[in-house]
Amino acid sequence: MAEVRHERRYLHPRLSHVLSGLAGSPMQQALADRVAEVGASGGLPPTSEALREALAAHLWLLRRAAVPEGLPLTTAGWMKPSMLTEFMEVLPTAADWIHSATREIDVHIVTDFRATLQNYRLLRKFKNSLRLTEAGKAALADPADLWTFLVERLVPADDDFTGSVGAVVLVHMVTSGDRVDMDTVARTMADAGWKDRDGVAATARELWPIYNSLWTLVGNVGPRDAESRRDRTCSGAARSMVRDALFLAGVPQK
Repeated sequence: MAEVRHERRYLHPRLSHVLSGLAGSPMQQALADRVAEVGASGGLPPTSEALREALAAHLWLLRRAAVPEGLPLTTAGWMKPSMLTEFMEVLPTAADWIHSATREIDVHIVTDFRATLQNYRLLRKFKNSLRLTEAGKAALADPADLWTFLVERLVPADDDFTGSVGAVVLVHMVTSGDRVDMDTVARTMADAGWKDRDGVAATARELWPIYNSLWTLVGNVGPRDAESRRDRTCSGAARSMVRDALFLAGVPQK
């Protein structure tokens, strides 16, 4: 019988730091319970066709940018209407889009998504087109590498506060039935000691941009299904990605 090998995992440092900061607060057990639920959620990461379906929007943009002329943009730098229409048939968060969709400038979910891929250095602008970077070429060659690439960048790396809030929001995204209770997230961060020099904690409203940025990433992992995207419900593949991002494989960082 072949030996079954179990991969050792540890909690993301940003999440561990928040949990430590909550010592003595009733919010510590509440967050710990959610973290345990994340660890037990979802199955193995998708493979083969399921993986390509989960990353369909990412792969669509990378493939269109892989041709010699790249993905054409208007002189103002927007996706052309025909390409926009085609892309929205692939982008999961566009499944229940009810507003105008004739110009990219009016469709922030598209702009936000491709801006994320550009910020990740998978795509770059060249003249009036989007082109693949070397990282983009590697990601397109193997969807499994693209999955790992996204997992490693899911927890925000901007700064300690943004990263810590992002980790907590990701926990809530997987363990909430619909929209995340940002008031609870704000209270969690306040109880963990995140306040400015005047002792003022960030409000839920101030934390919403972090949530929105994460939804651009998490909400576009999985099948394009209007029902599953209503109220920002995570797909099964997205839950697996969040779990992989929060429960890291390997040796714990010191």
